[in-house]
Amino acid sequence: MKILSYNINRSTQEKIDKIMQFNADVFILPEVACPSQVKVPEGYRMEWMGNYDFKGLGVIWKSGMKAEIPQWYNPCHQHFLPIIIENKLIMAAWPTRTDDNAPKDYPQIAMETLQEYAPYLKECPTVISGDMNCYKGQAGETKQYSIETIFSFLEGMGYVSAYHQKTGELLGKESKTTYYHRFNENSPFFLDYTFSNLAFKSYALCEWNKEISDHVAQMMEL
Repeated sequence: MKILSYNINRSTQEKIDKIMQFNADVFILPEVACPSQVKVPEGYRMEWMGNYDFKGLGVIWKSGMKAEIPQWYNPCHQHFLPIIIENKLIMAAWPTRTDDNAPKDYPQIAMETLQEYAPYLKECPTVISGDMNCYKGQAGETKQYSIETIFSFLEGMGYVSAYHQKTGELLGKESKTTYYHRFNENSPFFLDYTFSNLAFKSYALCEWNKEISDHVAQMMEL
C-alpha cells in the first residue's frame, strides 16, 4: 500500500490533479477542499470532514480497496479522521483550532484524541499521518501536552515515527524541514509526522514544491 500524506495548503482542482499523479493507493490530505469543490478521478473515493468548505481534512483511496469508517469514530474529535482500509487503520491527522476547542493548543488537541482512541490504536495495525501542527519548543506546550508527550505516549503503545526511525535523528534535531511558514525558506519547521506500529518498505520526505504548498509531502509504502 502506497500512501501520500500532504498538507496541500487550501486546495484547488489543479492541485488535486497534480498530486493524483503520485499514483498512491491512499492520500491523506490536510487542508483539502470538500467534495463539492474538488473532484477526484474515476476509480477513487473520498471521505472529508471540516468546518469550512475550502479547507478540511480528507482521505482519498482507490475504490477497489475495502474501506470503512469504524463504529467508534467520534466526530467531536475534529480533524482526526480514522478509516480502516484493507484491514489497516489509517488515521489522518490535522489538529486544528476551532470555535469549540479554541482555548486548547495543538498538542492538547492531538493528545486528547489519541488518548480516547488508544484502545483501538493498541489493537489495530495502524498508520497515523498528517500535519500535527506540533514541534519541540513551540509556544503553549506543557509537561502534559507537547510533541514530546505525544511521542512518549505513542511509543508506549509500540509506535515509532517513520522519519526518526529511518534517519536516526532525535526529535527537535531534524535535518529536514516539512513546513516553511508563509512560504518563507528562512522560517522552517518540522510539523508533519507519520507514526505506525507497522514496518514500512519505504518512507521519504519529498522535495518542496512551493507551487502546491508550504508543506512537504510524505511518501511511504507498507
